[in-house]
Amino acid sequence: MRERLVEATLQCLIHEGYANTTISKIITTAKVSRGAPVHHFPSKAALLEAAAEQLVRKIYISLGKIIKNMESSDDRLHDLIMAGANLLRSSEITALLELLVASRHEPELAEKIQKLWIASYHTTRMAAEHYLDPVSEQDNVGDLMIITLWFLRGMAEDRQLSHSSQQANDFFNRYIKLWSSILSNHLQAKKNIETPPPKPEYWNNA
Repeated sequence: MRERLVEATLQCLIHEGYANTTISKIITTAKVSRGAPVHHFPSKAALLEAAAEQLVRKIYISLGKIIKNMESSDDRLHDLIMAGANLLRSSEITALLELLVASRHEPELAEKIQKLWIASYHTTRMAAEHYLDPVSEQDNVGDLMIITLWFLRGMAEDRQLSHSSQQANDFFNRYIKLWSSILSNHLQAKKNIETPPPKPEYWNNA
C-alpha cells in the first residue's frame, strides 16, 4: 500500500505538476481508500519526501546498471556523463524538479528535501569515487562530479523550454562533449570495476 501511494504520487507529479498533486488525486491514482495516506504518512510533505527518495534510489540504481555495461567503452568518462544526462532526461526527473521548486514555498517539504539532498550529495560522491580516479593529487573526484551533477541538472531544467527533443539533444550533447573533454584532464575511469558502489547508509534508516 505504501509503495502504491508513492508511485501514484510520482505519476501525479510527472503528469499533473506539483500544484495539481493533491491528496485526493493521489488517492484516485493509487486506487486506495481515503484513509490510506494518513495510515502510512503523517503529512503530505512526508509522502512527497518518500517520493523524492524513491526517485533518487531509482536514478542511483539505474546509473549503476548502465556503468556495469561500459567495460568495452573507449571513453568511459564521457559515457558516464552521457548516462547521467540521459537519466536526467527521464520523466522521473520532471517529478524531482517539481518537488525542488515547490520546496521554496513549503517549509515542511523544504526541510525534508534538504536532508535528502545532502544525503544525495554523499551518495554521488561515494559512487564517483567508486568508479573514477583523479588524474593528479590536486583533483578531487567527488567535487568534480558534484559540479557535473549541477551542470546536468541545469540542462534538465532548460530542456523544458525546448519545442524539439531532437534539437535539444543535439544542442546539449555538444556541451556535454565539451565538459567531458575538460573533465578528462582531471578524472579517469577505473579499470575492471564490475561491482556497484556500496549501498548508501541512510537507505537503511529510511
